[in-house]
Amino acid sequence: MMTHDDGLLADAEVVIDGSGDRAFRRNLGSSLRRQVGERVQGIRFSNSRNDPLVQLADMCVGAIARSYRSDRKDAWRWRAMLEPRIRDVWNFR
Repeated sequence: MMTHDDGLLADAEVVIDGSGDRAFRRNLGSSLRRQVGERVQGIRFSNSRNDPLVQLADMCVGAIARSYRSDRKDAWRWRAMLEPRIRDVWNFR
């Protein structure tokens, strides 16, 4: 995803939810740094419990993911609220 950013991440500091064990975070961080190189200023991990912006991103992703569930009546409710702000959603199979 970060390799298809159309330049939006130039000089950005990318913050990722820090859940997962230390080895996972270290491996993920190394892999991302290799893939994006110098296009971003930095990559760091932050616990969503302590970081309101990471928590907000988590909630938005959850709302979009929920919209794909067929077992929920209100699956589109939260995504509809976000729709004016959603720029792009990639569907993976």
